[in-house]
Amino acid sequence: MLKAKDKPLILITNDDGINSPGLKALAEAINPICNLLIAAPMEQQTGMGRGFLKGDEVGIIEKKNIQLNDQIVEAYAVNSSPAQAVAHAVLELTDKKPDYCISGVNYGENLGLAFTCSGTLGAAFEADSLGIPAVAFSRAFPFNKQKSNNFSSLDWEAEKYHIRNIIKNITANGFPQDVRILNVNFPIDIDQETKVRITRQAYMNYAQYMKPEDRNFSKGHSLKWKLNPEIEKLKKDTDIYAVHFDKIISITPLNSRMSVDTDNYYQKWS
Repeated sequence: MLKAKDKPLILITNDDGINSPGLKALAEAINPICNLLIAAPMEQQTGMGRGFLKGDEVGIIEKKNIQLNDQIVEAYAVNSSPAQAVAHAVLELTDKKPDYCISGVNYGENLGLAFTCSGTLGAAFEADSLGIPAVAFSRAFPFNKQKSNNFSSLDWEAEKYHIRNIIKNITANGFPQDVRILNVNFPIDIDQETKVRITRQAYMNYAQYMKPEDRNFSKGHSLKWKLNPEIEKLKKDTDIYAVHFDKIISITPLNSRMSVDTDNYYQKWS
């Protein structure tokens, strides 16, 4: 068994907030194999992407105790977005740069083009911008129960098993060249035998917003969403196909570079 000084320092965060059972499950999964730094938003921050909040009370940090199995560990609740929580943790809550940042486990899958909206992924991209490789974990969940502070009671044991295995592999072997983030999505109802597939990001929205009925524009309205029927056309190697159709765990390697190689195309411009 590694001594504490030899274990990697792993920052964990999420976008569902410090009280999320998904965050607790993540912490319990990896606590035996690392030194933990827990810093997460005070409140639900789903859909924040990599955005930063503004306001006089933004950046307030409260120390909390979290029960992890038979151990009490210290955690920090940050009045912030997920990305801000990562920034505050790295700049203010540790003297040592974390070896990895892990975000999750999110109540709701982050598949296809949804990753730019995701606060779970936003935290991972913020970590990458600070030179810290990151992993984002999300669990498939009904659309109408996402973005809630009333967390459903779930059995996390299978997710914890797979999380521990994935993180053990990462800490032992590192990331492949040019990979900075792993986007991991669990289907509903997995067990320890559920298979894992390395996938590519589907260039499609997993869910699509529905056109509202006639309404009064002077009153607020939250757009509703539904499963995108176009996903039937996707190939087997995509993240959406793996989770939705094959019901297996998807691991999608990412990085923060969004530029596209266009060769000499722009030399044609006058």
